[in-house]
Amino acid sequence: MISTLPKIFEILFGHKCSKFLSYLKGQIDEYTPIRLTFDEKLAAHRSNRLNQTFGQINVPYDSQTKVEKEISDETLVPLRCKISHNTTRVQIYEKSCQALDITSDWQIRDLLSYDNITIIDRSFSFNDFRAFATAIEANLEGLTLNSVGLTSRSVHVLCQALNSCVHLNLLDLSNNKIGKKGFESIVDTLNYLPSLRYLSLANCGIEDSYGTRIGDLCRPKKLLELNLSGNEFEENACIFIGHALTENTNLLHLNLSWNLIRGVAPVSLFRGIEVNQSLTELDLSWNGLSYDGSVALRRVLIVNKVLQRLNINNCNIEWISAKLISEGLMKNSTLHYLNLAYNPITTHGVQYLIQALNVKTSAVSILDISGITVYTSTVRLAEKIAQQRDFIMKYDCEMPVHDML
Repeated sequence: MISTLPKIFEILFGHKCSKFLSYLKGQIDEYTPIRLTFDEKLAAHRSNRLNQTFGQINVPYDSQTKVEKEISDETLVPLRCKISHNTTRVQIYEKSCQALDITSDWQIRDLLSYDNITIIDRSFSFNDFRAFATAIEANLEGLTLNSVGLTSRSVHVLCQALNSCVHLNLLDLSNNKIGKKGFESIVDTLNYLPSLRYLSLANCGIEDSYGTRIGDLCRPKKLLELNLSGNEFEENACIFIGHALTENTNLLHLNLSWNLIRGVAPVSLFRGIEVNQSLTELDLSWNGLSYDGSVALRRVLIVNKVLQRLNINNCNIEWISAKLISEGLMKNSTLHYLNLAYNPITTHGVQYLIQALNVKTSAVSILDISGITVYTSTVRLAEKIAQQRDFIMKYDCEMPVHDML
């Protein structure tokens, strides 16, 4: 159509007008965008970030990690939206969502009116956490964000909001890969939470290499229960936690199950527990308690006068280690519950344990040795103990003779 215009206008308006239209046609041809091929469109589609919500800026997926590294240490600019003093938490959250150009989440919106918030098994974007953090107020008492996709960046934003929550007594961030930066943000935030009683960082990928700050988790003055199960603690973590426990006077429950505590690592931990004056419950199940660890545990049972519940099931404890533990039990008068289930202690190890509990000073009321075969005479001795005081022994089956060592 454009190619015929010069001829038409030359007839109607003369030669000069036709020259102008020829120039115009050349300019249009020069700036006409080239159509993308199918392969180019597909490449552009694949470059978008995975799990991105509508309204967020798309970043090429291959540079996502690099971008996160570059901005992880930066302080985010606060959301600038007009909020009056009478605005509720829900309204603050919705205004923040508008500022971030994201859709508000129905579950977060419904829970913001409560002082105890629990969200489990949901996946949120970084901007979702930013909007949520702006709506957190000082009167928040309990926060559970279990398996919600927290990262180092989102934990950092969350902790900035939690710094003002002076009434927070429960914080559960289990099953989130928080990374080292996120872990350090949480430790720093503990100094601003004077009312915190319960902290859970189970299955958060906390590594042994994170250093002395692991021990700082035990230092909040009013913390009563700490769950650090399912992480990657080894000897260094045990050293730092053990050292912190020598100074701690308030922690009651400590869960270190499903870590990588092996070899001599338990020794450092038990040295701290040995002099601790507050810890009443310890869970070390699904770790490894070697001969050296059993020697240290024997001393804990003799010296410590506050520990009441001890769970060391599935710790690969052999009969010789069970004998060492029984020597400590014979002089212990405070332990009420002992779980030694699914350890290869054999009938001989069980015999040592029951004989140690057959003393007047023993306070053990439950002995769990599930998965272990027990000698008949040992069962009779356990029944005798049960006649004298409250005592239950959980075991697998009874056999008339000892098994072979």
